[in-house]
Amino acid sequence: MKQSVVTNTEFIKLETGFKEWLQILGYADTSVIGHPRVLREFFNHAESLNLSNIQQIDNDTVYSYFEYLKERKNVRTNAALTNGFLNKHLQTIKLFSDYLRDAHKQSFTTDLIGFKNDTPIQVVLTQTEINNLYQSTPHDIYGLRDKVMLDIYYGCGLRKTEGVMLDVEDVLFDRGLLYVRAGKNYTERYVPMNTQILNNLRNYVNDTRISLLTSNKQEPSLFVSQRGERPNGQSLLLRLKALKEHTGDVQLQNKKIGLHTLRHSIATHLLMGGMKLESIAKFLGHKSIESTQIYTHLAHELQAIPRE
Repeated sequence: MKQSVVTNTEFIKLETGFKEWLQILGYADTSVIGHPRVLREFFNHAESLNLSNIQQIDNDTVYSYFEYLKERKNVRTNAALTNGFLNKHLQTIKLFSDYLRDAHKQSFTTDLIGFKNDTPIQVVLTQTEINNLYQSTPHDIYGLRDKVMLDIYYGCGLRKTEGVMLDVEDVLFDRGLLYVRAGKNYTERYVPMNTQILNNLRNYVNDTRISLLTSNKQEPSLFVSQRGERPNGQSLLLRLKALKEHTGDVQLQNKKIGLHTLRHSIATHLLMGGMKLESIAKFLGHKSIESTQIYTHLAHELQAIPRE
């Protein structure tokens, strides 16, 4: 088990409360010790995403954590983590969400996370559904920002935090590339952008974004909130959910999606289009090809869906 360090006072108190809750419910001593250790690694990951309280943790955080686990090596064998290990972490997070509800604290759901035959289940949108999201962007000051959000998370396949942390200077217009900084357990990379994405970004940066800036004209963030500041992942997720509701696509509206869904969707579509797994892994910033192989299964599932 990896020995993780957590410094956030709230997270430390929650870990203690979780352990006491397990004891009260009569869990075995091994579980009372093991589950909090697993939770500590989850909190360590949350801290690496600059999350400081339980209200900021959502399904996207859980997805991000499992992407991190799928790329992390076993500390003793240096091999990829087993599906059994991932299942153990999933069980801990589900137990922790139950504890939060029992303690009358704000909780989060893990209904988008699951394992079938030891294979993580992901939600993937069809290309028609992606087009419907683009078509639902409003014709106002926020519409182009919404299109850029779709461009970044679908067209460029970024993780939630990678997109939030983008600065204007990371858009290399002259080279047609997007620079993605190295985050914890991630490696820096350059992501290519097509002509449409470049045009959307150029119009957004030169016009819309300037209009969104308020008192702080020096704000470096690519995305700007209504308050003229760098937004968090939750506010972008709310915009995505609003777009989904405005599509009028009942099947899409019934899907539980997040920013991670756009990343999974572009990877699957690229694979269906003939791109090699090695190239998709580089595009997504995966350290290991094993993390990318799930899209082979997702592509088969999507191809089995009747064409609209």
